[in-house]
Amino acid sequence: MRSNEEGQQGLPQYIQFTFPAPVTPKRLLLIFQGGFVGRKCAIDIIPAQGEGSGSSREWKTLCRVYPDDVNRQQSFELKSDNPSLEGESVEALKIVFEESSDFFGRITLYDLQLQGQTV
Repeated sequence: MRSNEEGQQGLPQYIQFTFPAPVTPKRLLLIFQGGFVGRKCAIDIIPAQGEGSGSSREWKTLCRVYPDDVNRQQSFELKSDNPSLEGESVEALKIVFEESSDFFGRITLYDLQLQGQTV
């Protein structure tokens, strides 16, 4: 798992996962501190080798999620906005926080769960 460098300020912020084997992501569960919520999040993926458009290792946007400014668990189904990516297995996934509910762009994430299955 990777994230922005410690102390880096401003948006966008991100959290990146690289998997040892291809996975199919299904659901994302998040708990933020109220007032410091990533309000608009792009879910970017690198498709597993041999899937999608050849062996391209470029990031592609799977979908976007829009968390509420609350301090409780929120669940988001990771259904693709792009039909060619629907149900695709991935080798990496990145959550990009494009907007924050905080004026200074701060985001405080207490819990993150990524649910899916290994291919």
